[in-house]
This record gives sequence, C-alpha cells and structure tokens, in this order.
Amino acid sequence: MDQTRLRSLLAIAEHGGFGRAAAALGLAQPSLSRQVALLEQEIGRPLLYRHGRGTRLTEDGQRLVDAARPLLAALANLPAVLDDPVPRGQMTLGVPTFMSVHLAESIFGELRQRYPQLHIRLVDGFSGFINQWLTEGRLDVAILYDSQRSRAILAEVLAEEDLLLFARRRRARDLQGEGPVPVSALARLDLVLPDRQHGLRRALQRAGARPDSALLLEVDSLTAIRALVERGIGWSVLPRAALTREAADQRYILRGLGTPPLRARLMVAVSPARGMTPALRAVMAHLHLMVARLQGQGIMTPPTGVPRR
Repeated sequence: MDQTRLRSLLAIAEHGGFGRAAAALGLAQPSLSRQVALLEQEIGRPLLYRHGRGTRLTEDGQRLVDAARPLLAALANLPAVLDDPVPRGQMTLGVPTFMSVHLAESIFGELRQRYPQLHIRLVDGFSGFINQWLTEGRLDVAILYDSQRSRAILAEVLAEEDLLLFARRRRARDLQGEGPVPVSALARLDLVLPDRQHGLRRALQRAGARPDSALLLEVDSLTAIRALVERGIGWSVLPRAALTREAADQRYILRGLGTPPLRARLMVAVSPARGMTPALRAVMAHLHLMVARLQGQGIMTPPTGVPRR
C-alpha cells in the first residue's frame, strides 16, 4: 500500500478537510484529492464522507487511519533502528533547474567516488514542482526556495541568491538610469516569468512586485524563458547562478533588483517522514560543500559580508 496515499488520508483526518490538509502538506488540493481517490480505488471502498460542511472519515477510513498511524511512524524511524554508519542505498535529489548544471558533475563524480554504495538519482524542475514531489514522497532531499516550506518539510538554510533582471541589451532603453532597478519598475516591463506557484515568483511578490498581466508571459520552462529573452520578447528575473552564460555575453544586460539587493533564500529540505539516515546526511553535507565552492567561484552570491570576485 502506497505510503504517500496513507499520509494524505492521515493529514485530512488530522486537519479536518482537504483545504487545510493540502496547505499543511504543501500540495495543491487537486493533487491531494487524487491521492485519496487512488487509495479508495486500491482499498475498494469509500474512506471519506464529503459534504457541504467539510469531510469526515467513514468507519473504514477511521479503522485504516488508526492502523496506519503507528505503522507510518515506525517506518519513519526504521533507518535509525538499523544504525548503519555507511551511506548506502538509493537517494533521489531534486533541485531547481538552474542548480543541476552546477551540481551534476560533483554528485556523479566526487560524491559517488567517496561513497560507492550510495546511488543518486538527480531530477530538476521549477521549485513549485520540486516542492510537490518532495511532499508526495517522490524525493528524499531537495533544494527549495524559503517561501516553499511547509509543516510537512524540514529545512535548513543553504544560501541566499541575488535575483537579477536580465534582457537583450537593445531593451536597455526600457529602463532609465543605471544600477539597481526598483522592484516597482517591474510593473512597466514586458516580463517572462514562471507561474505564481514557484518560489522565484513568490519571492518577487513578497518584495512588492506587481507585474502587469497585459505585459506578462507565464512560462514554466527555463529553456523557454531563456529563448524568449534571447529573441528580445522581454525581461526576466533569475538567480545569479542561472545567468553565468548571459553575464559573459555582451549582448545581454543584467541589473540588480532593489536596494538592498533582492535575494531569494535557498533551503535544503527533507520530509520528516524519511528519517535522518547516513545517506541523507552525506548528501546534505555535500550540497553545503558545493554551494560554498560555487560562492567562492563567484557563480553563486557570496554570503553577506564576503566580497564578490
């Protein structure tokens, strides 16, 4: 029986409905509904009563929740019971698309050589997707924007990245002056940005950015965003580490956002249900090491107080 589906049912039982359970798990409500529907299909009987005032468990649903709760807790603690100090087994790591190119060589080279019994599967995507995959149990560890955290995730700070506005240089006339661009100026620009579910867009929104919907293209593909900016369709905003190619190309203009600089906090995150295994510790330590290296090389934003190369 699928653990993610069981945990979805437990969350609904604990929070009293789909809306609050989805928020607690960091899932979209349709995704949570699908998990429960799949569980009911697997069980072969209804587990929830749905009515105008909310949701409650059927008798079968209550029996399943009561039986599953201690089992899931025991499974979460199983790695600690084994107490194996050697990192081993299969780990799935999810990272924002812009990070994968900087991490892949080290993960499949240095980390694999150090821990030959540890096998990593690397997946990337926009942060909203990474967050959903983590809470659904499809990932063991992930890099997320701070704004993507929920009670279903344990996270620690990994880095803070400058968010930079960029476009083809011929669009420089869209902005007056030089230096950092006020966040409010984004409302006057043709923009190509990811959807609101993703951490980068949420970081902009928290900073007060209000893009004009008539001037905004919403694109959930880093490759497509780059292609549209390259064609001069508009401006976009990406973290510094995503713009190494554009920063070295004179055809592009890069501008900071806000004073002090607008930054997005990146977190390394795990699900509490996973338990802290030697393999998980090894992967998290390696991510911290790699980020420190990228900061030292000037690819990522150095910590506050450290001069940029």
